[in-house]
Amino acid sequence: MRTRVLVLVLLGVGLGATNGFTQDKPVPTSSAMDLDSRIVQAVYEAATLGTDIYNKGQIEGCFRLYQGTLLAIQPLLKEHRPKLALSVKAKMDRARTMKYEEGAFYLRSALDEIQNEIAPGQKTEKTEKIEKIEKVEANQTLWDRLGGVGGVKKIVDKIFLRAVEDTKVNLFRGKKLDGKAQDNLKQSLLEYISSVTGGKIPYKGKDMKAAHAGMKITDDEFNALGKIVEDVLKSNNIAESDIKEFMGLMETTRKDIVEVKGKN
Repeated sequence: MRTRVLVLVLLGVGLGATNGFTQDKPVPTSSAMDLDSRIVQAVYEAATLGTDIYNKGQIEGCFRLYQGTLLAIQPLLKEHRPKLALSVKAKMDRARTMKYEEGAFYLRSALDEIQNEIAPGQKTEKTEKIEKIEKVEANQTLWDRLGGVGGVKKIVDKIFLRAVEDTKVNLFRGKKLDGKAQDNLKQSLLEYISSVTGGKIPYKGKDMKAAHAGMKITDDEFNALGKIVEDVLKSNNIAESDIKEFMGLMETTRKDIVEVKGKN
């Protein structure tokens, strides 16, 4: 019954959004207030039902309920509560990288944020727990957020596997590398990533310019590798903000790696 109520509430939110105003027109105050009321109702229903589901041990179900509710609500906040919409989206992106239990708490914090912003009330126990998680995460390095040694090793292995097979990258530059040489190359990449993302593994190789001198690497080859890197990070459920930060670090190396502008 509660699930049905929640579905009807979400439909009501959507209908209120489409009938009350359009995206290319300012939101009238009365429409915004009405939409807020519908959103708060949907948040309340989701939080109540999610708590019941969670307490019955259906952790993934709780996660999916919160995720689905936020997917419906977040776009509706963009027009008259853009900052809240961005904050909620960031939490949703971050939750995708977590296990269901931790992610459920994180998504609940997004629901609580909507509730507290639109209709302020007392801080819940779950919100306090999320604030503790966020405090820990604030002190994490990008290396930590990529998964530390284990996570980055998986990322490097996937990047290497795809780059070797992609002729657009031309990774080996026409040379044949045995297994040991390939392992050394992957280890060097792991160390370099550690050195620029806050890890504790020191980089013992040459600087980027010296390491790639004479290879005649082109912009297109650099871009092809960048596409692989970005795809691998996404497939490993790295948060969008962390992917952007990592790709920014990679871009800073272009001037030292690329020797030939344009195509081969």
